[in-house]
Amino acid sequence: MDTTVLTMEWIGLALSVPVLYAAWFEYTQRNMRDAKLLAGVGAGGLLLSAAVFSL
Repeated sequence: MDTTVLTMEWIGLALSVPVLYAAWFEYTQRNMRDAKLLAGVGAGGLLLSAAVFSL
């Protein structure tokens, strides 16, 4: 497997984790609209990274 692809996978994971943390923080502040948006983006990033890891 190409090292460039592996790097992009790890970058995707590294960006998804802070976004999910931000979603949790917004949820604790009862800002549901932003929490749902951030959770969706973070989960999408995790799913995309998982799909590329499995290829």
